[in-house]
Amino acid sequence: MKKYIIIIALFSMSTLLYAQKKPRERIRTFKIAYITEQLNLTSTEAQQFWPIYNAHEEKKRALKKQERKKMIALQESTTIDQLNEKQTSDFIDSYLALEIQKTDAKSKMITALKTVISNQKIIRLLKAEAEFKRKLMQKLRERNKQR
Repeated sequence: MKKYIIIIALFSMSTLLYAQKKPRERIRTFKIAYITEQLNLTSTEAQQFWPIYNAHEEKKRALKKQERKKMIALQESTTIDQLNEKQTSDFIDSYLALEIQKTDAKSKMITALKTVISNQKIIRLLKAEAEFKRKLMQKLRERNKQR
């Protein structure tokens, strides 16, 4: 019963905030509600889970921002065909370094979560993240078709 009350409260809160927030903030709100529903965390687990998860999400956003900056700089500076071997090598090295940082961040998050929630809930989290992303992409495609 508590689970349903929490879900209804989160949904109500998210719909009230929906009109007031920017699209990215709305997506984050829905993601939090979706993950909360999928993991069925106890209040103690939630108190320990969300700071770890939010820190990981912030790190992930920062790394994506760096990656976007590099891609934009590459696109604005020249065409790929005009880059010399050193420039392409440097770009690939920095790209791989960012990918390693992303993997390390996810690994650290999972390791930290193992002390907070069960392995089964960690797997549910990974599945919930993938499902949320899939559903989000599906909604975006549907929206684009309507336009």
